[in-house]
Order: sequence, then C-alpha cells, then structure tokens
Amino acid sequence: MTKANDSGQALVEIAISLAIFFLLVMGTVDFGYLLGTKVTLQNAVRQGGRYAITGQCITGSGGTCSQTRYNSIVQTVENTSLGVAKGSEIVLTCTDKGGGCPNGAGGPGDVVTITVTHPYHFMTGLIGVFFPGKTCTLKVTSTFTNEMFPPSES
Repeated sequence: MTKANDSGQALVEIAISLAIFFLLVMGTVDFGYLLGTKVTLQNAVRQGGRYAITGQCITGSGGTCSQTRYNSIVQTVENTSLGVAKGSEIVLTCTDKGGGCPNGAGGPGDVVTITVTHPYHFMTGLIGVFFPGKTCTLKVTSTFTNEMFPPSES
C-alpha cells in the first residue's frame, strides 16, 4: 500500500541507479580505450624498433634515402600507431657502441631506444577528475641493438 507522498520515490531511485550504472559503463568503456591506446602505442614502438635495427630509411623514386633514418623511424612509428602518436611525442635516443650514433638513429651495433609519451584525454568527465589535468600520460619504451648493417646506410 502506497501513500500519496511516496508516489515519486521509485522514480528518484531509478534515476539515481541509472546515473551510477551509466557512470560505470562509461568508465569501463573509457578504460577500454585507454588500454587499447596503450597497446597500439606499444605495437608502434616495437615496429619502429624492428625497422630501426635494419639500418633502412624511406627511399624515394631513385632508390636513395628521401628522409634521414631518424625521420624514417619516426614516420614508421606514426604510421603504425594509427594516428595516435604524433612526431612531437616520439623520442629516439642512441647509446654509442661503435656506430657513432649518426642522426640520433644509431649506426651498426648501437643501442637505440624509442620512447613515446602520449597524453590520453578521458572521454568521461567524472573519471577524468581523478587524474591531474584530466589526462593520463602513457609512456611506452622499447630498446633495440642495431644489426651490423653497412655504415653507408646509416
């Protein structure tokens, strides 16, 4: 038996329950996109490293390098990241092991580290308030030792 002043109680309970439910659903979707972005960046860095160790560069129509090795590696990471990583977020560092680290991309036998630091912006405003600046900084790194390619290719 309901009283006259209890008629809106069920409506208020449903409204509160649905708000919490949708927050959980959107939070789950948001963290799913966060995880997908991180995996995409990890794959891009790994593919960029695999490209880097061979000593290759992007070639033009004449078969000569149309870009430096550094720019070729950055472009490979950008292309493999499906547009997530921007050139300004990609950093290559080289540890000289005998190749001389030409152009920061390393020579034969050098150790090259590719790092992408990407700010992820949350779609759900209520989830974003738990992070400074409403962003989560994703940082992925991969380190490779260059193959012993001819130094003229570096």
